[in-house]
Amino acid sequence: MYKDYFGLKDTPFSIAPNPEYLYMSDRHREALAHLLYGIRGDGGFLLLTGEVGTGKTTVCRCLLQQVPEDVDTAFILNPKLTADEMLATICDELQIAYPDNASIKVLVDRLNQFLLDSYQADRRTVVIIDEAQNLSVDVLEQLRLLTNLETNERKLLQIVLLGQPELLTILAKPELRQLSQRVTARFHLDALEPNEVVEYIQHRLEIAGARGSLFPAKVVKRIYKITGGIPRLINLVCDRALLGTYVQNRLEVDIATVNKAAKETLGPMPTNPSQWRSVSIAASVLFMIGLGLYFSQMTTIDAIDTNTTASISDPLTVSTTTQTTSQLMDNPKAEAAKMEQQLSDEGGRQSYIDDAFVPIDQQDNNVGFVRQQKTAKPIQIMTALAGFTDQASAFTRLYLLWGTEVAFSETDQPCSAAEDFGMSCYSNPGNLADIANLNRPVFVDFEIAGKPQNLLLTAIDSQTITLVGTDTEFHVNRADFLSYWDGQYTLLWRLPPGYETPTMIGDQGETVAWLSDQLAFIDLQPKQKTTSLFNRELEERVKRFQVSVGLLPDGRVGPQTWIHINSIQAQGVPLLNSPFYIGGQG
Repeated sequence: MYKDYFGLKDTPFSIAPNPEYLYMSDRHREALAHLLYGIRGDGGFLLLTGEVGTGKTTVCRCLLQQVPEDVDTAFILNPKLTADEMLATICDELQIAYPDNASIKVLVDRLNQFLLDSYQADRRTVVIIDEAQNLSVDVLEQLRLLTNLETNERKLLQIVLLGQPELLTILAKPELRQLSQRVTARFHLDALEPNEVVEYIQHRLEIAGARGSLFPAKVVKRIYKITGGIPRLINLVCDRALLGTYVQNRLEVDIATVNKAAKETLGPMPTNPSQWRSVSIAASVLFMIGLGLYFSQMTTIDAIDTNTTASISDPLTVSTTTQTTSQLMDNPKAEAAKMEQQLSDEGGRQSYIDDAFVPIDQQDNNVGFVRQQKTAKPIQIMTALAGFTDQASAFTRLYLLWGTEVAFSETDQPCSAAEDFGMSCYSNPGNLADIANLNRPVFVDFEIAGKPQNLLLTAIDSQTITLVGTDTEFHVNRADFLSYWDGQYTLLWRLPPGYETPTMIGDQGETVAWLSDQLAFIDLQPKQKTTSLFNRELEERVKRFQVSVGLLPDGRVGPQTWIHINSIQAQGVPLLNSPFYIGGQG
């Protein structure tokens, strides 16, 4: 009813699991990367759990769109089946013929022959089961027996289980301990954090064709408090709120409309939703720890209250900080500050002085940075921005951050000149999480009140974006920035020796040798005999690295993978000043 009124081409907050609308939060990105890497593994079980509505099925739909061509998949939506019905359903999905009233033995024999034929054809088979918490113990045991189908080299079947947290309880039963031991990868999908809710709402609006933000920052804050960051609940509330705003003939959603929408869609809420969510999180964490199934991928702890998100991450080194849930619940602000100070004392967090964008640990290393004095200017609205007069001036400053003093004129092509300095430009549409993951200052441009703005984005935190103009830093609200930015960004990255095109299996030469040496350093391995051939072993090392830094593990070493490799030592590399960098290796 409201699409035409708001100028939308589609309904932005449908609860259907449409991969086109998938917002890749750090956790969604890592979940998808683990699944993609896992289906190319040696068989067994992959486990993806999460609360109702956190986006498990949507991630799975996205996975199905990216499954390699040499992988056959069976996707089962209704797991409330008997053991023989499950086997028959798997055969149906894989188009395996079997006689009427076939016994379990016949079905297993037919499936086994299919898997052997697939192995001979160098193909893999994956069974994906949604709502797996509804599987009976008998069916789970039958699935375990299917993973016994194997050759001398590898198992022939990979099974992916998607389910709610109670699936963990089921797998902890003594009679399923053999299955639990065959789970080769586990990932738990949490709710969105406050800053991610801002980006999530804006992302879905942009996909639907919205211009500008229909949800002011204070309204988004209220939506987070009501929904606890659960994507499905956000969709329900936002959809009804847009309908209510349309009925009122307004162009922006207000808090009163959100409250009414929540009551109509979610029913009575707890008197203190924030406290209710905190208690739920604490209970879930303690419960999973008690089961011994808490996930090794968790290396940071987020401390959240209604005004602040404290996210501790280390852009230069891997640093794991652990705190008890009770400590975080007692005084989240104090504990977050304590953890951040600890990381600072260890030299882990990137620090800048005098607004010069010179890493403290590199000031005495003579890396060629030129200090630029700038005055920080906090502002509240985007219309107060004063960017560079043109793109050439902005790129002159961007090169300066890399220690390269060059003056571009309006007719120059800064990206064409990058190779002369051993660098290249990388331009791509994305979101703030993508920029934070790449961990580099970027060039952005947009138009405000008919005036073009050319700026450098140099920092991201939970509340603000830092933008650099001709002689001033501006700190703008994230939601305001997202209402103008079209998602396009450009950054500079350092080329490896001999690089021309993305490196992949079968390639050989100087770039491959450099890649092999860098991965040996990253993996803390002794330097091996340099190889200039990109073989299967090197491809697997690349995939493991890509998973560790939140990239899709496709085994191709293009700009994004090289950017993360360059970040390991970070010598002479200006890093984005952001607590949300998610690269596992720094």
